[in-house]
Amino acid sequence: MAQIGLRRFRYGEYHVNSNGVEYYTTPATLAGAISSSVSLNIAEAKLHADDVLKDKVTEFTDGTITLGIDEDDDAIFSPLLGQSTENYTVGTGQSAKTTTVYKSNVDDVPKYVGFGQVVPKRIAGVKKWKVEWFPKVQFKPFHVDANTKADSLEFGTPSIEGACFANKNGDWRKRATFDTEDEANTFLDSLFVAEPSA
Repeated sequence: MAQIGLRRFRYGEYHVNSNGVEYYTTPATLAGAISSSVSLNIAEAKLHADDVLKDKVTEFTDGTITLGIDEDDDAIFSPLLGQSTENYTVGTGQSAKTTTVYKSNVDDVPKYVGFGQVVPKRIAGVKKWKVEWFPKVQFKPFHVDANTKADSLEFGTPSIEGACFANKNGDWRKRATFDTEDEANTFLDSLFVAEPSA
């Protein structure tokens, strides 16, 4: 198996209703996908008896997901980071123009989201599409570095990091591989289960 690309960063806000049922808002595109890496924290315990290893337990505790994206759209990321907005008006009369200002505050509380991606790959010469989905992620505040334009042009792209958690059922990841991209996209969006009707 060889991974040959990355696409379709999707997210939906994670909620738990009054009955304890987990659900998500309608999935949307987070940003253009450039890179993705996941680092897991695994707890281990070993039981020795009679001078030999009798048992070993490994268990997911949490993880970190780092995403390279093409655009850090404040209209998307500011609400996810629990930030507030205010309006700023430039000019007067008919030439007045209102701009949204996104405020970062020490009391901001980032929201939990479900996050998924599609990874094209090749298996025995045949193209497949793998879905990787994390049911509960909380992104951290970030800042994008900037550099002056020099003799050669290069793109500066943002990187964001989030903490991965297990959901109420103890699930922390789902994966599946499909024959077509449409099947993978449909499956990915189906994981963002809507709030059940009353």
